[in-house]
Amino acid sequence: MSRPKPCRPAILLLLALWLTGCSLAPPVPPAPEQPALADPATMKRRLTFQPDDPTRDPQTLIALLRLDGATLRAVLLTPYGQRLVTLVHDADGDRYQAGDLPLDTVTERLPPADWLAARLVWCLWPVETLREAFAGSDWSVTVADGARIIRHRQRIIARIIPADTRAGRDDTVLLDDRQGGYRLRIAPLTETAQ
Repeated sequence: MSRPKPCRPAILLLLALWLTGCSLAPPVPPAPEQPALADPATMKRRLTFQPDDPTRDPQTLIALLRLDGATLRAVLLTPYGQRLVTLVHDADGDRYQAGDLPLDTVTERLPPADWLAARLVWCLWPVETLREAFAGSDWSVTVADGARIIRHRQRIIARIIPADTRAGRDDTVLLDDRQGGYRLRIAPLTETAQ
């Protein structure tokens, strides 16, 4: 009796992916070039990151978000006011800049800069602007059942409630990120919480 031969093309493909470190995660989505707001504005928000992994604790940060044209700057603070990092999203890409602590000790506990910048853009820019940015790419945004749905090649990446949220409004926004394994809650920072 002969043994079945292993499927060599599949094994070679897996080996090639492993050796090159190729990620099967979607690439960074196109960023809108239009401003989220007509005039520059600074907003105060409470960001709560809830990992899907039950062994990891939620993390709450205070964000001072500055929108100026198509540029986003988010100063991320601890609830006690210590400046951790500044997230910068502009024509040069997405990156963290050091705050009060060494950058490498802080960023290991934060999501990657491109991940967080994309999610904030998805929640702060109008749907029409996202549609224009995604046009001609593998990315799309739709609105259904009161939610803004972000897809990559028809696969749902994130679901954002409410669908009509945008910068300048005082909505509490819930982002369910299926790709990143997080739920992100963006809430206005009330005077009593300061």
